[in-house]
Amino acid sequence: MLVAIASTQAQVLKKLQDKASRAVNRSIDNAANKAVDKAVTKPIDKAVDKALDPGPKNKKQSDSKASADAGSNTPSNTEPDNSQQVESSQTPVKSSLRSPSVDAKDAPEASSANAVQIGDPCATKEELATALGKYFTAAQYPWPAVRAEYFKEMTAPQDKAAAKQTLEQIEKLEQQSRAGFTLAGGSLEAYYSSEGYEYAGAKKLADYRFQAAFHEYICINKKVARNSEYSTVLRVYVNKLPVNTLSPYMRAIAKTGDERYLQKDWKNYKAGVASPEIDVFTYLGCSNPELIAAINSGKGYWQNIPESEIRKNTYEYIYRYWFVKKGDAPMLLPVSRKEYLESLLEFYDRESLYLTKSSNYEAASNETKQAKFGDIPAVLANKKEIVSQALKENSAEWLSRQAMVNETEDLYLNQQQKLPEYSSYLTFHKFYDNEKGSIPLYKYNPAYFSASSKSPANPEFMTIAFRYVHMPAHLSLINNFTKNFEEETWQKLLGSPGK
Repeated sequence: MLVAIASTQAQVLKKLQDKASRAVNRSIDNAANKAVDKAVTKPIDKAVDKALDPGPKNKKQSDSKASADAGSNTPSNTEPDNSQQVESSQTPVKSSLRSPSVDAKDAPEASSANAVQIGDPCATKEELATALGKYFTAAQYPWPAVRAEYFKEMTAPQDKAAAKQTLEQIEKLEQQSRAGFTLAGGSLEAYYSSEGYEYAGAKKLADYRFQAAFHEYICINKKVARNSEYSTVLRVYVNKLPVNTLSPYMRAIAKTGDERYLQKDWKNYKAGVASPEIDVFTYLGCSNPELIAAINSGKGYWQNIPESEIRKNTYEYIYRYWFVKKGDAPMLLPVSRKEYLESLLEFYDRESLYLTKSSNYEAASNETKQAKFGDIPAVLANKKEIVSQALKENSAEWLSRQAMVNETEDLYLNQQQKLPEYSSYLTFHKFYDNEKGSIPLYKYNPAYFSASSKSPANPEFMTIAFRYVHMPAHLSLINNFTKNFEEETWQKLLGSPGK
């Protein structure tokens, strides 16, 4: 009876989660964009506008005023800054700015004498949708301090060189996709970034990215202005599956506990230095078979909202993905039940090392320790016994099936069984089939990387994420990129730059 009630409540919760998922996705991505604006875009907004129009008239225009005067369809991103993955802003150097017209020799849109200028007279935002746009390359980014830190997170010179070469090639392909295309309605501004290093399973990879964001022209006080926020943006993630934007279709198992003890070699752990994690936290859950097929095949594209469900003429975010990979080997493999159970035992062993050292435990009263942690050795022994029994009592065929988990249901069962909150995480109850909220687990395929170069900055795979909205100027960008996308040309980038 309790299990039936738990299942019903879990399903109700999942329905609410499904209903809110698009709003959550937009909130998460807007928060990330806010962080980018704070760290990079906002400090250079005045720099960009000054470069486009040196006059002082537009100096006092605020982002909120821009959104308010641009019309009801202009997106207003008001979510708080939740991102922890961007660099802190710096003060722009006024004397370092140059007019984009000086640097625009290689960008046809930027050099066009007929392009609209910031501060030009205008009547409505709508009339600007067809105005000739401008393109700024990553080398033309008008704030030298930002450009100087494009590869800040690459620690080795050879990694910086490889990342730079790869991103320049990516930018060239993006430019080639616009051959014969007329940009209208705003500026398309390119930018490079590096995020450091991480592991795809046991393979160390450098994470670096290309971005081209479309900033619409807007009409404020009868003058042309640049919207500092953007809705449509092309991002190319090198050596990265962007789980944050692929959510809720793909997600990692949430980590808990002391970061040190979640590493394979925890004894030699160094804060801020990437190292392989224990297996359970390398797994990826994916509830969409078409997404897995797109990742593993590298064929075609996958879109998070079907065409028939898109709300026309709105600023609702739509994500279209291409996954660039090499060879026929799949990049992701199913995690077997046996593998998952064994990874739980590894995690429980780590819990025994850090639970009593946690700040929550040390600061708690004896009463709170008993309520939130329980008898830790006994709790962990019980968790291990449940898993060990599952490994012993089930057949090889049962253990070879793909592991499918349901975090919502498991947490509810923990509560029903009155398990202590802080020590019961990842208690195994059962494997699931196709119940709502259940998600199959995958892992990176070691064979995909087996013949790879040892340099972590060499591109092993790429995720091209084109976020767009169903508005005319934005649709022209996504439609043009889709029409001109050449799979084989992008695959050629997965070589060994720098060699």
